[in-house]
Amino acid sequence: MKSIEFTTAQHVKIEYEIASTGQRVAASIIDLFAFFIYFLILSFSLGRSLFQFDYGTGQFLILLLLRLPWVFYSPVIEYLTRGQSLGKFTLGIRVVKISGENAGLREYFTRWIFRVVDIWFGFGFLAILFSSTSERGQRLGDTMANTIVIRKKSSRQYNLKNVLGIKNTETHQTTYQEVIRFTDEDMMLIKKTLQRLERHPSRETKQFAIDLANKTAEHMGLEATPDKKVAFLRTVLLDYVVLTR
Repeated sequence: MKSIEFTTAQHVKIEYEIASTGQRVAASIIDLFAFFIYFLILSFSLGRSLFQFDYGTGQFLILLLLRLPWVFYSPVIEYLTRGQSLGKFTLGIRVVKISGENAGLREYFTRWIFRVVDIWFGFGFLAILFSSTSERGQRLGDTMANTIVIRKKSSRQYNLKNVLGIKNTETHQTTYQEVIRFTDEDMMLIKKTLQRLERHPSRETKQFAIDLANKTAEHMGLEATPDKKVAFLRTVLLDYVVLTR
């Protein structure tokens, strides 16, 4: 699966998977289905009531309650929810800037304007063609808005034994009993930090690992962080697997 790297304000690189074309299509279908339900409920609720108004008022209500939500749903809801329509939320994907920052109203409306070409023209064929062939999975609207759609969570599900590649934990002698205070998410952060340190041993990544080691030792109640901080993090990780599995 395609991925992209973002650099945080602390100069730490984070890797995200790019949403697939299938996920984006599925998200659009969910949005369409949600609107279909909304239209049914609204039509049932207001169907007879509309006849009580004059023609101009009735048309205004239809425009306000049916047509405008349909037209402006995408940019407005994604702006309010930081890149997630109902379909995207369900699929666990979201729109961000190519830099990894939250997109703004201008980016969302740029994407929306080019829906005319991407989606409405050709019934979505161009959007599928662009996103499936683009290096970053972008449709034309994404390219013009300088945005990208990413997965919020990795599709690769790991347990800690698989991540560590441990073949035999029965003979391992644990060093830190205090590791049971942590959660799997805490340990995955440590593992990802170690992996990042191996792939990108930059000054910023090393400093992040040092800070993480100090914070880990503090949470465990140790008087001081061991001098070999990377080795300390690895030991903590292995101890956790042995004690909690």
